[in-house]
Amino acid sequence: MKTKLFILALFGFLTIGNQLYAQSRKTGNPLEKNGLNYIGLGLEVGPTLNQFSKSYPVHFGLPVKVYLGRQKKGRFIFRTGIHYFPAPDKNLSADLRSAHYLIIPLAIGYRRNFQDWYVEGSIGAASTQFRRTYTDDVFPPTRIYYQEINYGLEVGKQLGNLDVGIAAYNTGPFPLNILCLGIKASYRLKW
Repeated sequence: MKTKLFILALFGFLTIGNQLYAQSRKTGNPLEKNGLNYIGLGLEVGPTLNQFSKSYPVHFGLPVKVYLGRQKKGRFIFRTGIHYFPAPDKNLSADLRSAHYLIIPLAIGYRRNFQDWYVEGSIGAASTQFRRTYTDDVFPPTRIYYQEINYGLEVGKQLGNLDVGIAAYNTGPFPLNILCLGIKASYRLKW
């Protein structure tokens, strides 16, 4: 169900962006100067920074961002993707086969360009899933779902259609939040 909602939301953002682009071609919208709308598809890896670093020291991400507006100075963004926090085997108790967190954010934000450099921030909600699988098959896997606030800040450099940068994300309220840092690269698909 959540995957269907995620795909539906992403399709909706793309449709809205396409309609804004088509309308701006007719009306000359000032947001549509000197550049192209695009989608950024990326890969990310980095450490977990707060108390979760003991159990889940690293995360892997597949960020997806839709950039709207065609100004060179800045663009509005819609951010989503998947952030996966696996527990290493050495951190698991004897009764666990595996454990992980999975975070799927849905956020809006703004990207500000400074020549080939950029800074972007976003805020929204995230669907968080915690899952444990037990070594004894008598116990079914445990899954816990909840929704939390999610926000992020990213700094990076544009290298043609490739963006490289460092991103920091926070999910959840303090002190039970998951704070992580990621080194990322993403490729821009213009439309």
